[in-house]
Amino acid sequence: MKLNFEDIINKHKGQSAVVAGHGPSLSYVKDKIEDLQIKGEFLRFSSNEWYDFFAQQPDYWVLSNSEYTIGASLGGDYLWQARRYPENVFNKYKIPVLFNDTADLTEYELIEENLECDYLGFDARHFKGDSCFQVLKNFKEHYQKNKNLDFKYYGNNSFMWKKPDTSKVNRFCAKIHGQIGGGWSRAGNCCHRVDKSRLTIQEYLQKISGHERHMSPGHTVIMFGIMFAVIMGCSPIYLTGMDLDYEAGYANNSNEFDIHGMHNTNRGNLGHWKYVYKNFLLDDMKILRESAELMGIKIINLNKNAWYDVFEFGDLPE
Repeated sequence: MKLNFEDIINKHKGQSAVVAGHGPSLSYVKDKIEDLQIKGEFLRFSSNEWYDFFAQQPDYWVLSNSEYTIGASLGGDYLWQARRYPENVFNKYKIPVLFNDTADLTEYELIEENLECDYLGFDARHFKGDSCFQVLKNFKEHYQKNKNLDFKYYGNNSFMWKKPDTSKVNRFCAKIHGQIGGGWSRAGNCCHRVDKSRLTIQEYLQKISGHERHMSPGHTVIMFGIMFAVIMGCSPIYLTGMDLDYEAGYANNSNEFDIHGMHNTNRGNLGHWKYVYKNFLLDDMKILRESAELMGIKIINLNKNAWYDVFEFGDLPE
């Protein structure tokens, strides 16, 4: 069944939850998380190939990927087969899927005809219902007129228009991620999703929290997972596996080569979180934490060795 934000707001108000990435810090708490799940004490939000790391299914499956898509899972996609992803995997587990439909461009007609689980598609790019082209055009006009990057028209957030720092990464990463306004598509292939009546997930969180700003288009799927946990009213929300460092590898000393028979970590992504997008992520985390606080929600990071310290550090309950 197709869902919208109104179907899930405060759905799990006051319930403990964990948002799990697949970074190496997950290894230290994975078993305990699954025990708490089995006891019914925790909800879990997971992303992408969670089944390579957990035996227990999550309660919600969060996606923001142009390759790991609903359409590709239905069969016939070369990349899906080459990476040995399970065919028809979403219907196999029948977990509610929360997917960024400006990254996964699977047509809704195909989804409605084939998906056997609840799903919610969300927009993460088209602020104020503007196409990517219009967003970039508005920024360009501001810059030409004012000769600065202090562009606050979208979400009162000029930070997302700063130039990424590529000084500490290789040339592949710099080429891929060094563009101002890189969160918007230059090709506009996602802009058929524009719906003037639909808020982006960032705008929706701003609306219900009352924060003066909203977040950027986003740089990692786990941030969307946290946003959904907040929107659903979960508290406290524990974070794990959110290492944001491809060079550190994955949980259980694994990497994409071990799991899928090929190494999928693009050299152009090495260091992009810790260096190129560091300040963007820190700003988004700050907005997210403050939004949660405005709603009386606590977010706790289980990884005390994280390179960021925006969220309170803590431990799982005994």
